[in-house]
Amino acid sequence: MADILKWLKEQNETINKGNIFPPPLESQMAIDFLKAYLLGEDWYTVNPISQEQINTEIVFEILFKYSKRFKREYKTMKKKSKMIEFLRKTLNELEG
Repeated sequence: MADILKWLKEQNETINKGNIFPPPLESQMAIDFLKAYLLGEDWYTVNPISQEQINTEIVFEILFKYSKRFKREYKTMKKKSKMIEFLRKTLNELEG
């Protein structure tokens, strides 16, 4: 987290000096900052996946941890998915 604050301070003292808007931030740096700040410096994954998939895990973890709306929508989606799978299985058994 100190890295992002150091970067921001450097930007505001040099390139972004006098600008009323925040400096541009690379997307991976933004994800890494959010991960460290919201999930903790010690958060990591042991899954052998690409950086893009890790980013998806990070976003999912942040949303699930901090957004009641996301949790509610996710649970609804899972219930619908289970219901659809049950109906498909039942239909296949009736046809077969």
